[in-house]
Amino acid sequence: MPSASGSKSVHLSLPLLAAFATTSVWPVDGTRAQEAAVPLREIVITADRFGIDQEKLGSASTVITRQQLQESGAVYIQDALRTVPSLAVSRNGSFGSLTVVRTRGAEANQTLVVIDGIEVNNPSGNGFDFSNLLVENIERIEVLRGPQSASWGSNALAGVINIVTRKGEPGLRGVASAEGGSFGTLQTSGGVYAGNESARLAVNATRLQTDGINISQFGNEKDGDENLTMSVKGDMDITPFFNIEGVLRRTNRDFNYDDFDDFGFVVDADRGEEREETFGRVQGTLNLFDEHWEQRVFFNTGDTEADRFTDQVRSSGNKGARRRYGYWSKMEFETPGFANAQHTLIGLVERENESYRNTGPNLTPTRAQTFRRSLLGSVVEYRLGLWDSLFLTGSYRWDDNDTFDDAETYRLTAAYVLDQTGTRFHGSLGKGVTNPTFTEQFGFNPDRFVGNPNLVPETSVGWDVGVEQKFFNDRLVVDVTYFEADLEDEIVTTFAFGPSGLIFGVENLDEPSERQGVEVSLRAQPTDSLYFVGSYTYTDSKQTRDGLEQREVRRPEHMASLEANYTFFDDRAQLGLGITYNGEMEDTDFTPTAADDNRITLDSYTLVRISGSYRLTENLQWYGRIENAFDEDYQEVFQYESPGFAAYSGLRLRLAAQ
Repeated sequence: MPSASGSKSVHLSLPLLAAFATTSVWPVDGTRAQEAAVPLREIVITADRFGIDQEKLGSASTVITRQQLQESGAVYIQDALRTVPSLAVSRNGSFGSLTVVRTRGAEANQTLVVIDGIEVNNPSGNGFDFSNLLVENIERIEVLRGPQSASWGSNALAGVINIVTRKGEPGLRGVASAEGGSFGTLQTSGGVYAGNESARLAVNATRLQTDGINISQFGNEKDGDENLTMSVKGDMDITPFFNIEGVLRRTNRDFNYDDFDDFGFVVDADRGEEREETFGRVQGTLNLFDEHWEQRVFFNTGDTEADRFTDQVRSSGNKGARRRYGYWSKMEFETPGFANAQHTLIGLVERENESYRNTGPNLTPTRAQTFRRSLLGSVVEYRLGLWDSLFLTGSYRWDDNDTFDDAETYRLTAAYVLDQTGTRFHGSLGKGVTNPTFTEQFGFNPDRFVGNPNLVPETSVGWDVGVEQKFFNDRLVVDVTYFEADLEDEIVTTFAFGPSGLIFGVENLDEPSERQGVEVSLRAQPTDSLYFVGSYTYTDSKQTRDGLEQREVRRPEHMASLEANYTFFDDRAQLGLGITYNGEMEDTDFTPTAADDNRITLDSYTLVRISGSYRLTENLQWYGRIENAFDEDYQEVFQYESPGFAAYSGLRLRLAAQ
């Protein structure tokens, strides 16, 4: 297996970018769209699957725009998600290492991740690995918190993270960027965006290579990462009322990591993984009756393959696949004579098929078999808007499972808007479900991780209520939300020391687990050139195990963030400051010398990021950033080291046809 820290040529050089600097008539983004002050009614949230104005949405939500992503200088989407209320991010050390996100104290695979309408959670593992996902080519990120299974089914028990990539635009435009910096990091990216009145196309490729750091506290071998992500996204209006669209996305990864030895210590070892992920979507949309009746048919596909190596020898692997297809219909109508009401009726029927297979060497026929499962899901939803101020939603879903008991989930939301005072009340109540992963059911390494085919799905009932208040002509918006959730049949990890060393397993808990907390978010734009985005979250997430109540691991009680951005020199220059705080949290200690409860407390940490950019010409922009500016020494996962001070610089070029 080639080393992820090996040297390779840069596909797009900085001199090449500069050579094109005078050929474009399309300016580099230099002016802010004053996004912090954009009214909620102008933001359509598609994370709920059917599309709704954010103002009318009762569920707590956050939107991160492409402009904000660029100004922050973030490379991995995981870094942008650290600023979202109630999202706890855990990375196993270096860049490209396993990175998961937990919503409101829930587990990682209880948050569904969607990219361009495609569910990308890995059916074989514990949720989505955010180390795969780069910021380049992302248009916006939408986060819905609280149970969303009534729309999406399994894995949306705690929320949905919806990622929308850029689409084609009128004319012909191109973008290119290149950056380099600490830890031998090089990133190059290029994209073409084209379109006319009836068709649009976007093509993008991004390559990131970094030598990384040594994850282990022992030795000095660096654990690097190579990531190549390519995507094609397009749509065409076949007629004025019928549109067809398609998405294809592929990621190739090659990365190194350190892992536990037989005694529970993370040791410096020659281990690596090659991973391939391919996702696609085809959809046809029919709009009738002046767009009052929208119908869609869709087909989604996802394939993942991983091969793991120890000392350059293949040691284990697996393949996973998901196919989902279906039909949904949305009809809208009004009854002006009755409370000026707007009505929306939605129906969905879909089939999902999943498969999983271990592919490591020396597998027995039983362990090498392909495991399959499927479900038929049906959804009905009704939305009601009254007096242009009260918005209600009710959803119900039935999943007919062939492997588990059939599941019923629901969601109720309400939002009430008082334009006179700039006040919006919002709340939601819902039930969510998460099916066991194939890894949890069947394991992937009989000497290290043993599955449990008797697992049952996890279920949760959660609710939240909040108030959003605007001040100073909408230049300051503050939202405070309280939430609670009770989780039944939580799937937890067990471990023991066997003849061959440390062995992991899984089981359902008999006692319920409880989560509760408070989310505070703010958006402020004191002037047209200065804006702030901030958040604070208090989370109390506990599980009861064998009569002992414990805090859930890797869920800090206190989290906070602040993003500030200032533009000057007629919007040619920009400076950004990002601060994230992660409070003390508990983690599991697998070593033989651990305390009786096998717990250890990780220290709190504060990370500071400084970013900036300057528009050199109308089409060429310099940008740079400093991460971990004060060289904080911290761990997000026990025994896994994290990067220190780092600096990066690059150029961004935009071209347009004459």
